[in-house]
Amino acid sequence: MSKFGRCTAVFCAIAVLLVGCKSSSGTSAAATASGGSGVQPGGKAGAATYVSASPLSNQLTTATITDPSLSNIVSATLTIPAGWKLQGITMISACTFSPWPVFRAYSPDGLMQMRIEPVIGWQWHPNAKGTLNSGCANISGQISAAAFLQYYLGTMQGGVHVVGTMPISSAYQQWAQGLAAQKNQMQSSAPPAMRNSNTADTAALRIEVVNGSFVVEERLRTVVECTMNNDRSTPMSNALYGGTCWARVDVLTAPQGKLDALVQLVDSNNLPHGVNSPQWTQAALLRQQRQGAQAIANLTAQEQQESKMIYQQFQQIMQSSAAEHQAFMQQQESQFQSAMNDANASMNAQSTAASDWVDYSLDQQTVMGSDGTLAKVSSAYSQTWTNGSQWYQTNDPNSDPNGVLSGNWTQTTQVHGNGTPK
Repeated sequence: MSKFGRCTAVFCAIAVLLVGCKSSSGTSAAATASGGSGVQPGGKAGAATYVSASPLSNQLTTATITDPSLSNIVSATLTIPAGWKLQGITMISACTFSPWPVFRAYSPDGLMQMRIEPVIGWQWHPNAKGTLNSGCANISGQISAAAFLQYYLGTMQGGVHVVGTMPISSAYQQWAQGLAAQKNQMQSSAPPAMRNSNTADTAALRIEVVNGSFVVEERLRTVVECTMNNDRSTPMSNALYGGTCWARVDVLTAPQGKLDALVQLVDSNNLPHGVNSPQWTQAALLRQQRQGAQAIANLTAQEQQESKMIYQQFQQIMQSSAAEHQAFMQQQESQFQSAMNDANASMNAQSTAASDWVDYSLDQQTVMGSDGTLAKVSSAYSQTWTNGSQWYQTNDPNSDPNGVLSGNWTQTTQVHGNGTPK
């Protein structure tokens, strides 16, 4: 189907994404965790505490992230606590087709983490032809960020204890609302049939999860952005009716009692404070433009196909209507001619009877010569002859005036008084 969910509104919104990076160091959290974490001897799993060899640093550093879909070019530079390691890439959402970072950054002892999960998208287009994009969540409409976090909790493995909601920093809220406002501004110049409305919402939860034999605290924070089209005035807008949403969850993990300090460090510095590279931005824009042009071409082709089908149906209906009209007119003409013939026959019958009564009352009869000439003659004779200007009557059926009277005589035929044959 046409890629209705694609975000063709350039990548200026991505310039402020909270992105992650791929570290040049391949050291994993498990390898580094051996330096300072452990369980207190004899302690129960739920009561165990971390002993961190690396206190949370207020110093920051930067690293880069690459995009494997664009030949592994550097896609962004981001900021993380100094000494932390990173692993991540830029990925394209299977549902919305927009590129987003997926990464994890972790402390040297592996006890604290900052990560961004893959973007989750969903869409609903009840009038769309064909199959919707694969890789979309089973959500059929716009939902709030708080509702999405409840959906996300249902996808987590193992036990989860929800402690409660957490505040959202003003910088994060402004970033989310800025994306929607920026898209709405760009949409204002789009054709009405393709004009969308964009919304943004944010929410956060504090939860507790079990990591091996330890209970750790996490902050789940999400942004939900939706693009909707409620216009049904044209075939194209009716096909686009519906919407596309995406949600991105970022997670902070820390030992019990240390989450608030990590949240303070991340939010006060707006970490990871991603900045896209110009080379990646240009390449991503070109790809987005090609995808957008193809989507519009697909929609145009679909609309033209539907218009052609509607026109063909119209032609078939018109041809059928014309045939029905012609048959109706032929029937009407036949009925009219039949009625006229009946009327003429009736009138002729009445006229014939009347003319015969006139001949009878006047003791005359009407005869017709071989040239069609009519004449009123005496009814006292059964035989009437004419030479074109004179008339000869007799009751002798064997009488023939030719050779006796001058001229060329022919016998007439008796007809009705109005000249119609008897």
